[in-house]
Amino acid sequence: MPVLSDERQLIFYCAVPGSGWAKLSLLLSCCKKLNLNNSDRRPEWEERGKRADTEGIERAPIFHKGCFWDPKREYGAGFDDIGANYTKQEFIDECLRPFQEHDERNYLIRSHFFAETKNLNWLTENFPDNKIIFILREPGPAFNGWNNGMEFKGRYPNYDAWMKYTYLPNHPDNYQKLYDLIVKHDAMIRTWIDDKPVSIIQANRWFMNQLGYVWDDEGHEVWDSVFNYNNFFEVKWPSYDAPYVFYNCDDIFRIKT
Repeated sequence: MPVLSDERQLIFYCAVPGSGWAKLSLLLSCCKKLNLNNSDRRPEWEERGKRADTEGIERAPIFHKGCFWDPKREYGAGFDDIGANYTKQEFIDECLRPFQEHDERNYLIRSHFFAETKNLNWLTENFPDNKIIFILREPGPAFNGWNNGMEFKGRYPNYDAWMKYTYLPNHPDNYQKLYDLIVKHDAMIRTWIDDKPVSIIQANRWFMNQLGYVWDDEGHEVWDSVFNYNNFFEVKWPSYDAPYVFYNCDDIFRIKT
């Protein structure tokens, strides 16, 4: 297995389903200061969302790229309780497994289940100097956002861990369990960050430039997919309801007060 030269290369990324976190993580991948390794990207892990079904695959931008770690998925099967299911080295190995290249770049490890309080505590106890980035979005808009863009089955990633009946994807109890988990994890994230030294800021052109956003073809494509393709914010300009929350990130930016 590959070995990290510095444990701080792991950046933990967390949000509830429907928060727009996948699209917003693509913005981060264009930022030089984060220096992210994107070698986890594979064609089978690309997702354009439901709107591609009606508007045409060529018109819809790709919103999901790369790996997601969560229970009942290919990677992160034990992420419902990291401390109980992994040693520290086993956890590092699981984080690195999807990447095809291993080098000095940083690795963005995306898991909804990092939101569990026991997981956040375990991460900060075992990786006290590592960055954690959250996306905050209220449960109602997040649930609606997930419904508008995703399904339990047939798209990447699947949401088996959020289902009560995996053999009945459209059963109403599955939607209730999904909503309940969104509410639970949102509350856990907000409680955990409440007394932490975090910076909360909405994605905008000025701020992304502070992170060294690269305005090449990919950078423009990603930016347009988030802000101009009316799928996430549903209006021409962002509604500022899904900000980033940065923990342990003072080395890449500092908000002066």
